[in-house]
Amino acid sequence: MTMDISNMYLNTPLDRYEYMKMRLIDISPEIIKQYNLQSKVAPDGYVYIEIRRAMYGLKQSGMLANKELKAVLAKTGYHPSKTTPGLYKHITRPISFTLVVDGFGVKYTNKNDTIHLENTIKAHYPMKSDWSGHRYVGIDLDWNYTTRTTRHER
Repeated sequence: MTMDISNMYLNTPLDRYEYMKMRLIDISPEIIKQYNLQSKVAPDGYVYIEIRRAMYGLKQSGMLANKELKAVLAKTGYHPSKTTPGLYKHITRPISFTLVVDGFGVKYTNKNDTIHLENTIKAHYPMKSDWSGHRYVGIDLDWNYTTRTTRHER
């Protein structure tokens, strides 16, 4: 099966806040109205912004998101392999998965173990599961369980 976390970066708190400025004229009228930005514009025409959560474009976003995800997984017994980067195993359950950014490729023998992993992730992130294992990291997989092979399409 495969799992995918939605908006993983955007749900990650920064370890220290970042700051930026944007010209008010570069912000859509809907956003200006929604956040009452007209009352917050500085005399120089800029709105000054405090960033508290990771966002695309911040160089530390990926590292912080990965660090937080590892901590979430460790709390319920999932740890990275000491010898294979990207491979995780549980300390007592016969389940393993590969992790690429926010995509999981899960190998399991007991569905309850997979539900345990799903619940671990769902408690912290919005995510989707695909029990067919058809789509992983943007690649469509065609599994043949008899010959233990797969073909892929992009």
